[in-house]
Parts: sequence; structure tokens; C-alpha cells
Amino acid sequence: MKCKFLLMLLSSAVALQAALIKDVRFNCTKTCQMEFQFASDKNLPTFFQKYDNASKTLTVGFSESDFALGIGNYDIDASSPFVHSMSVSKEVYRGMNFLMIRMPVGASINSDKNAISLDKSSFFLKFASKNGKPWTLSKLFASKKAAAAKAAREEEKRLAAERKAAEKQAALDRKAAEKQAELDRKAAREEEKRMAAERKAAEKAARENLAQAAAPASASALLPGLKEMTVLIGSGMEQFRLVASNPLEIAQVSNPNGAFVITVATKGPDKSPVFKVSTGALVRSVFWDANGLNIQLSPGARPVILVQDGALILQTSENAIRRDGFVFWSARPNGIYVRDWMKSPDPVPEFSDFVKSYEKDSKKVVASAQTFHLRPVVRELIVVADETEFYAAPSEKSQVMQRVVFGDRLVNMDLTGLYRKVQLGNKIGYVNRRAVSFTDELSAVQMERLRKVDQERGETLTQGMKPVGSALDELYEDRVTYSSFGRRDPFVEIKGLVEEGINIDQVELVGIIWEAEEPVAILVETKNPGVSYTIKEGDKIMNGKVLKITQTDVLFLIQEFGVSRRYSMGLPDKFGGQK
Repeated sequence: MKCKFLLMLLSSAVALQAALIKDVRFNCTKTCQMEFQFASDKNLPTFFQKYDNASKTLTVGFSESDFALGIGNYDIDASSPFVHSMSVSKEVYRGMNFLMIRMPVGASINSDKNAISLDKSSFFLKFASKNGKPWTLSKLFASKKAAAAKAAREEEKRLAAERKAAEKQAALDRKAAEKQAELDRKAAREEEKRMAAERKAAEKAARENLAQAAAPASASALLPGLKEMTVLIGSGMEQFRLVASNPLEIAQVSNPNGAFVITVATKGPDKSPVFKVSTGALVRSVFWDANGLNIQLSPGARPVILVQDGALILQTSENAIRRDGFVFWSARPNGIYVRDWMKSPDPVPEFSDFVKSYEKDSKKVVASAQTFHLRPVVRELIVVADETEFYAAPSEKSQVMQRVVFGDRLVNMDLTGLYRKVQLGNKIGYVNRRAVSFTDELSAVQMERLRKVDQERGETLTQGMKPVGSALDELYEDRVTYSSFGRRDPFVEIKGLVEEGINIDQVELVGIIWEAEEPVAILVETKNPGVSYTIKEGDKIMNGKVLKITQTDVLFLIQEFGVSRRYSMGLPDKFGGQK
């Protein structure tokens, strides 16, 4: 009984206020040690250390503590035999908030059995090795912050110069485009004049042909037995077309022989001169012999051969001409006609000119930075309101993507003011933070109702549910490490102690103000209803704090005799009686 009484007095004396680590220093004046400077020598936290040999990482933790420089990563010295860097984060372990400091270390630190000591508000972690380079974390942080700011200013200057250069280049491009458009219009006018001249010449040629048809027959410009030969080059292909006096059939045409000659077995003279084709790279010449009409191809040519409407057509891909347009060549009994609609090729810039331009206009990279992201542990949220909106943005005026009801599961992503960013299936949106709770924040009545909802839906029962654990769960051994850090001896008699804070065993919940920006609960003393209290989330009470306020319940976190527990106090509602 005496021991229990002393422990009760001890628990009433512990103030639940987070300790603040102002700075971290390292020096090797006598022995090498790290100094964690606390803002006060009051309410110093519980401490533990853990060394992971696989990753060469020393992890230290302080319960209910804050870090003045903020959560994040801090580079120190990657070549140091002691501490290379520090990663500071907050995590929950066994119901308590821990400030975790993970430090990749060198060969001089290889154990978690390092000695500790306390001098007023300074906590020391001592190492066996010597000869380390001293540093102060706040100074390193300030120096790197200043360097980052300077780099940002230099980057802004560089971007401004690039924008100015881009605007100048855009103006030049506009002028060049306008000039090119004028040249194109001029070329179109010239082309129109040329086509008009060609039409006039074609009309004149037609009249001459009519006159020649009426005149006595004259010598033909083609070989006997042929009406027309044409060559068409353009769009990546070359085509040769031959029309004989007698219609041709595909059965009369042979494949190219070893001399690249195609023979057409058709009626004609036994012998003729060689007619050389002056245009194209497919057919070189045409001549008659005793076997028929011979078409000599260029060496290596392998054309497609077909006969259409009695005319022989040879076609192959064209790779020799690197210009846009068409070339048309036609040989008829009354003469040979050539039309060239090819554009001049665009000039190819010299590589030396390109290098000069590149060196003149090149930009130097000023600085670069590496970004680190901390990934929080994913936790599940339960919808505790009867029904609420699932918004596309953190505002009640934004689009409602759908409505969610009591018992729906959401994945917690972030907190934005009065709204939580959550994921529902493959959708990401926002819900009012008052309408959802974590599993470990549910009251007994809400847990019972959720169990019934799960049974109705045929889903897994919620009995035995527990919150998603911290990443530390696998890191620590199953043991409790305690350091008094200068706290009062629990077996020393307490004199003149005055209890502070609301004793929840002596009050009852009479109302909840829910529509306010921050929910407020109203408590009254059981024995003296004239004395009332108003509390909100995060307020301190005797041996604990207010953890969560919902529309029907208040959830408290109580810490007694080194053990944390949750206690809920609720209003009567339609789902159950007084909690």
C-alpha cells in the first residue's frame, strides 16, 4: 500500500510537457562525445540508443521531445569516422511520441553501449574512440542554409537570363517566319506564272499535233512498235511505263537475266538501234532483237513488274534524289518531253558553325541540389459520421466526388486545416477531419457499432483491431529502457505537493460544441455541478491529455505508473447509453 501511494504521488508530479532539444554538438577535447542541449533541466525525457551493424547506423530516441531545428535531414561529414549525418523524425512507439535521431556512423562508433551522463540541461553520449573533428549542428545548418539561399539567387539570375534570351530568340524567330512567309508568297506567284506558261505551251503543242496528224507521216522519235515510254520520279519511288503498238500480257514478260535485261515476247522488228533512257536510275535502254523487246535495267535494280491495260509498268524505291517534288520524262513518236518540279535541297549547316554558335549561346550550370523525402507510415481512417462528403479539394465549396458513410475505410495521406487528404479506392480527395478517426481513437460505442456494420457488410470484424505499428516495432528489443534524466527519486516523500489539472474520475461530460472551428467539450464536477470546465483537443489534464473530440465522445490519453491507456467519455446517443 505504501509503495502504491508513493507511485500515485510520483505520477501526479510528472508534467506532460514536451522537452525541447535546442542544439547538438560534438567535440573531442578529452574524450569524444555528443552533447544534446535541452532548453531546460525540467521534465527531461526518456532516452534509448540502438546500433544496427548491417547499416552502420546509431539510432537514439527521446520521448515526448521536440527539435528546435525541425524535422528533416542534416549533413555533417561523410568522411568522418564518427557521425556522417542526422535524420530527425517523430514516431509513435508503445503509445508514446518519440523524437528519433538516426545517424549513419563511421568505424569509431560500433556499439549501442555508449556511456551517457547528464549535466544540468545537457545530455552527453560518450564514445570510446578519439580524434574527431568538432562541430555544432546549428552552425552547420545555418551555413548550408545560407549556401542554399545563395544558390537559389544564382539560379534565379540564370533563369531570368534564359527568359530574356528566349524572348529575344522568339522575336528573331517571328521576324524570320514573316520573311519566309513573304518568300513563300513570292514563290507561289512565280509558280502560278510558270504553270500558266506551261498551259499555253501545251495548247500550242496540241494544235501542232493536230496539224501533224493531218500532214503526211514522218519519221518517229521512238523505236518502231512503241507508242510511249514515261519515267516518273518522286515521293520515294521511281516508275517506268512502256506502251507498245500491240497490248501486252504479263505472260509475255520475263524476269531480269544475269545482264539485268527483261525480255517482252511481243511482235516487232528483228533488230533496232538502242534507245537510251536519259532520265532516272531504273531503266538504261530499250532495243528490239529476234526474241522481242528488251529492256535493260541498271545493275542491281529489282523492280516490281506488272501489266495494266496492256502497258508494262516497272516500279522501285527511289533513293538517289534528296529533294521534294516530281520529275516527269515522256518519249513519244513526236518527241521527248521533260518536266522537273524538284525544289532545291535545304543547305546543310557545317558542324564547325554549329559548335561556334553553341559555345556562344551556351549556359553554365550554377548549382544543383538533392532533395530527400520522408515517407510517413500509412494509417487507416474510419468514417465515424453517419454520412459526409468526399471533396475534390479542401473546401466545402469544391466538387463532391461522392458521399461516404459510417464504417468506410480511408487511407490517411495528409492534414490540411480542417480537412484530411485521403485515398478511397483509386480516388484521392478530402474529408472533414471531424468526420473520421484513427482506429485507436474510436470509443467503445463506436467500436461496437463498427463491429455491427462490418458484420452486416460481410467484412472482417473489427474485434482485435490495432493501429498500424511504427517502423520502430522491428527495431527495438521487447524491453523498456528508462533513464530518470534528473527526475525526482520516486521513493522520496513528497512534501507540499498540489495536484494540478482536471481529474476525469470526478467530472462528467454534459455537452459538445461541434459547429465551432475547433470542437469544444463541456465537463462539470460530479459532486459540485456548479463548477464546469471547457476543454479542446490537446489540452492537458491530470496524468494525461485530451486526445480526440467527436460529435458524441471525448477520448483521453492517461499515463499512470509508466503505462499508457485510453479512456472515453461520451454523451447518451441512439447507439448506446452513457459511456
